[in-house]
Amino acid sequence: MAEELIKSIEQLSRERGISPEIFYSAIEEALLTVADKYFDHKADVLVDLDRDKGSINVYTKKLVVNDEPQDTSEISWKDALKHDSKARIGDEIKIFLPGETLGRVAAQTARNIIMEKVQKAEQKSIYSKYVQLTDTLISGEVRRIENNSVIAALEIGEAIIPEKELSPKDEFKKGEIIKFYVKRVFPEGRGPLVLGSRYLNNFVEKLIEKEVPEVSEGIVKIFSVSREPGIKTKVAVYSTDNSIDPVGAVVGMNGNRVLSITKELQGERIDVIAWNESPERFISSALTPAEVTKVSIVSESARMAEATVTDSTLSAAIGKKGINIKLASKLTKWNIQLTNRMELRSKVDQKKL
Repeated sequence: MAEELIKSIEQLSRERGISPEIFYSAIEEALLTVADKYFDHKADVLVDLDRDKGSINVYTKKLVVNDEPQDTSEISWKDALKHDSKARIGDEIKIFLPGETLGRVAAQTARNIIMEKVQKAEQKSIYSKYVQLTDTLISGEVRRIENNSVIAALEIGEAIIPEKELSPKDEFKKGEIIKFYVKRVFPEGRGPLVLGSRYLNNFVEKLIEKEVPEVSEGIVKIFSVSREPGIKTKVAVYSTDNSIDPVGAVVGMNGNRVLSITKELQGERIDVIAWNESPERFISSALTPAEVTKVSIVSESARMAEATVTDSTLSAAIGKKGINIKLASKLTKWNIQLTNRMELRSKVDQKKL
């Protein structure tokens, strides 16, 4: 039995990436717990686990005396003969925990202690590996869907992407490889310790960083991101190198880079905009795909601006359910009010009257 147990430990150690010492320590603790019930509670119990021979012995030592034992370290000669037929007064003998007790009682106790220790060791290993990956992008294989949350298998352990951290367009099947942003890693707890997100702006930023070398190298910088997950994202970028077009770098040749990001976002549209120190120019670009003819700063302290767009692109400037104007305002951090040429002409006509 012991030989098979030791083989199982070595195998589990390799599979789970946990030191064999964790398992051996758990087994020793379990055997001491069982022995404490079998021997006197005050007895000095020893565990001899020989990994080379594949043997396990649990025993206590007692001094053989002629009279009645004075404490737990002594045993009468008459009782000693039951354990060792050659025992003599003055000898120190070993009293072993019976094999049947060792196998029958220790099994369940060992299992409970081992599982607890293994769980703690695994949690420590997972935390050590992934806490340093917080605020980065990683991948995992969808293992299951629980209460609309995605559970993804990692190299070790699992990650959870709760329903609130998913985009409305996110629909995954078991076995799919998905990317997600590591929002937080817990040191311990029930269930997955890695908390992922595909909802945060950070997720889009990390996707761009992974897909665009100029961004990961720091040549092109992301100024700001505004997003309505599942619908649309606006990204403002600028270049630290005048010879590099920041928008072109992110979009890629024939749009291949931005298309790759859009695919990962399940078809979510992305507007890549050049950041500009001039608020007027930045606001004008942020309102894409609208055609902006003029931007006026109404109040710099209140960060309010008025943008005039062509009559034909007013609806595009607003966007479906006001998404475009909302994202442009968030991207630029200006409260943008829209007007069009027709409204301006009407105001001019009223003044003439």
